[in-house]
Amino acid sequence: MGQDMSIRFGSAGSEPGARSGERRLGRWLRDLRRRASVKRTARRGRRGMSLVEVMVVIAIILTLMSIIAIGVWSIFSDSQVDTTRLTMTKINERLEIYMLRKKKPPSSSEGLGAVFGNEQVPKDSWNHEFEYVSPGPNGEPFDLISLGSDGQEGGTGNAADLKWSEMKNN
Repeated sequence: MGQDMSIRFGSAGSEPGARSGERRLGRWLRDLRRRASVKRTARRGRRGMSLVEVMVVIAIILTLMSIIAIGVWSIFSDSQVDTTRLTMTKINERLEIYMLRKKKPPSSSEGLGAVFGNEQVPKDSWNHEFEYVSPGPNGEPFDLISLGSDGQEGGTGNAADLKWSEMKNN
């Protein structure tokens, strides 16, 4: 019963097979360490993104956001024009009621204040007051004008003047 089953790592050359066993064990440990370091470096490489990759992703996101912002801004600008047209329609209705009661439109000097009385006179979407002209062009009793986003006569796009006499005929 007495065979010793333990492996000895001690003395070099005490038994002929011991040295080869030590070499095999040494090679096995070296290979294990090498594989572990390769795995660690491979994991490090896969762990995150480089600065260039992050910058490219940010540039793509910013480009997409600017395209979307331009589209949203144009819709917002168009909605301001539409809102001003609706406000002009409401003012026209009040002017029609005023003309039914008084049998004539208010003069240019009386302005829209005569129509709205104590109420605040509405402004266009760009917070400019409407210009009221009586008599209007082409035999119309009055004309209502919004000077657009720039608040000055003329202009193009959203800065173009909106005239009631031209809008109601279209």
